[in-house]
Amino acid sequence: MLLSDTAATDRPRPAWHALRWRWRRVLRSLADTFALPVPFAAPALEAEFLCDHGRRFAPFRRAAALLALLMIVALAGWDYGHYVADPAFPLLAVLGCRFVVSVGLAALFMLTLQPSFSDDRHAHAAMFAGVGITSAGMLAICVITPDAISYNDYFMSIYLVMIYQYGFLHLRARPVLYSTLGLGAVVVALQYGCRAWTPYSLMTQEEFGRAMFFFINVAAIGVGICIKFEHTARSQFLQARELQSTNTALQQHAAQLAAEKDANQVKANALIQLKEEQRTQALRVSHENARFLASAAHDLRQPMFGLGLALEAMGQALARRDNVEAARLSELASRSARAMSTTFNGVLDLSRLEAGVVTPTLTNFDVADVLREVIADLTPYAASRGVELRCRRRTRRAAVVRSDRQMLCRILKNLVSNGIKYARSQPGRPAVVLVGAVGLHTRMRLDVVDNGMGIPPQQWQRVFEPFVQLDNPERDRDKGLGLGLSIVNAMISLLPEHRLEFTSEVGRGTHFSIDVPNGTASESVASRDEPDEDDDVAGRYVVLVEDDRIVLAAMEALFVQWGMLVDTASDLTSLRALAQELERPPDLIITDYRFPNGATAREVLDIVLPAAARGETPPPVLVVSGEAEVARKALGDTVAEILSKPVQPAILKQAIARLSAGRERISCVE
Repeated sequence: MLLSDTAATDRPRPAWHALRWRWRRVLRSLADTFALPVPFAAPALEAEFLCDHGRRFAPFRRAAALLALLMIVALAGWDYGHYVADPAFPLLAVLGCRFVVSVGLAALFMLTLQPSFSDDRHAHAAMFAGVGITSAGMLAICVITPDAISYNDYFMSIYLVMIYQYGFLHLRARPVLYSTLGLGAVVVALQYGCRAWTPYSLMTQEEFGRAMFFFINVAAIGVGICIKFEHTARSQFLQARELQSTNTALQQHAAQLAAEKDANQVKANALIQLKEEQRTQALRVSHENARFLASAAHDLRQPMFGLGLALEAMGQALARRDNVEAARLSELASRSARAMSTTFNGVLDLSRLEAGVVTPTLTNFDVADVLREVIADLTPYAASRGVELRCRRRTRRAAVVRSDRQMLCRILKNLVSNGIKYARSQPGRPAVVLVGAVGLHTRMRLDVVDNGMGIPPQQWQRVFEPFVQLDNPERDRDKGLGLGLSIVNAMISLLPEHRLEFTSEVGRGTHFSIDVPNGTASESVASRDEPDEDDDVAGRYVVLVEDDRIVLAAMEALFVQWGMLVDTASDLTSLRALAQELERPPDLIITDYRFPNGATAREVLDIVLPAAARGETPPPVLVVSGEAEVARKALGDTVAEILSKPVQPAILKQAIARLSAGRERISCVE
């Protein structure tokens, strides 16, 4: 079955089958050629096409109307030639017909000059009126002229009118088809009606057959041309409309791109301006840092230079056995060292604050405890300068705030000590610094007011710059360093929802205000009223671990002078040996944080704590390091306290007394 089917498929088709297929293609082509164009389904689109069609071909139609008028007038000479050849020729009747046609075409030409002629519907009505008038005039001339010349000399003009209608006037196919059918019906009616009802005839019967043969051919060709032309016109209209839509979309896209380009240019200019501002800011910060370092270097070099001179002079005094002079020079060296330590700590504090290393710890606490602490700490300093320190509190409820207690205490101490320095007594009015707390609805306002010299308005911004002291151009360290307000400003910027404001009047004083958010009383942390510790550290036994030989020797010598017992180690190897030889648990372990070869205080504690505890409670650990913040994050609660180098001997002694006393209390409890 498969072989037979394949053979049947491969069998050649008969010739008549191919011929039938070709005839179908021919008939389909003829049907396509004479298929009348269909108006657009959308009335608005059809109306738009008619307006576009009329506007596009209005100039051609005006030219065709004028040309037809000129040809009708010019053919009057043709009529006169017939009259000359045959005086019986009805010249007046023919000229009358031509005159009527000429008047109609002249009126038509005037209509073509009107704006309404651009509408295709008005143009079609006018053009078909002109075609009808011209055809009627030509057929009338054919009827009244002799049959011998009617077809050859005058009926041919009908073909000319048809050519105008099919070509020059650019008319639509459907009206052209209807007018052609109507013209053919009129020709047939005149040919057979004139003989029956009038003494005239259109043409002889033999000539009528030829006339209709050519009429039908011209009509078929002309109508086919009009059909093809209207199809093309409608297709071109859609293409032009689509092209216009595409062009509009492209224009909109171009406008959008231009807008985006302008926006990108604006962004680019903004980025350039931002980069320039950042560059200017970086240069300004660089200049400020350079000035800050220069001022810090100046304030550090001076006491360092004094310290070196004092130590050299003290050495010579000791060589002469002048103990009185050596003691005086020792006190001078101590003052220089304290000045260096104060300056260095202030610079480090400000640097850590501005670098964002310090992170505030927010708690709820009673700000009255902080005020009492500030007043208690600074009352002796105020008394030494003859300044009265007062405290007022205008709130009936508990003054609980949410802040970092240590930072807020430091801020208040800086502001109060600054006010004490600048307070001035006047006749009838003592020098006073007032510290107050005013309770607001959601905040607490802390005020520090002095009656000092005041700050000129043009200097209000400068007072927060490092090392700026308006009344200390000679840089006298007894009047401070000029870092207090800079540290205050840096701390305020770290504390959330805190705001610092101040007003000042020259000759009347300065008023600083700190807005602090209120806290929750139920969550407040009570202040720890720790008893005053005795600073006597004589007899305390400590293990000291320090890799710097000079610092190790100096601290060991200082501890011995204080009457303490000290075992030292400068590295982990010596510390391991020391841990094996410990005879009793130390009261305190003092260590640096960073050691050579990447070791830290963590390794120190792993070595010494097990040996120092011996089954009992391990001794407290005091870390003294130049990387206090790093040590605090790394060690956490595993150590009792962390002090930042350089630390003043008095503060170090207080810390040793406090921590070792805590060790004694714990031992007693146990």
